[in-house]
Amino acid sequence: MLIRPLFALLVLLSCDPILPPGDGGPPVEPSLTLGTGEGRYRNFEDGEVLDIVSGCQGSQHIWIALRAEGLDARGTIIDVSIRRASDDVVVSQTFRLRLSLQPVPGNLGLHEVYGLTLIIPEPEEAIGEELIVSAIVTDRGGTEVTDERTIGAAMGAGGCG
Repeated sequence: MLIRPLFALLVLLSCDPILPPGDGGPPVEPSLTLGTGEGRYRNFEDGEVLDIVSGCQGSQHIWIALRAEGLDARGTIIDVSIRRASDDVVVSQTFRLRLSLQPVPGNLGLHEVYGLTLIIPEPEEAIGEELIVSAIVTDRGGTEVTDERTIGAAMGAGGCG
């Protein structure tokens, strides 16, 4: 009688599982988390002061990173902006890009992108102000996730070495 359970287990193991597109993991509630980072994702706390970095080509920017779950990570549309909390004036350039998020090793279903340069054309309009970073990521199926965080900004060191 041990043969039947073993046979049933063998049949189940040989079947392809039904998985959501893109990540191979169990379905999760779609979510987005804003972060920062040039060469890797780093989370930040609300109210944290982020550096405005002078870029190699003459502009100033804040490094933005994103982590998302529950999305088809291929060919997402990313929209990010920064506005002043006091008057809702946008102090960053429009950042809109179609790009695939990369899997986070060891975290099935979690995808990220880092090293996004959100340009601040006139840093004096942002420094010393309470700012709101807003991000929207839309996947190819139309699923949209958002996150918003409050930050401060200060001039940091240049980014060219």
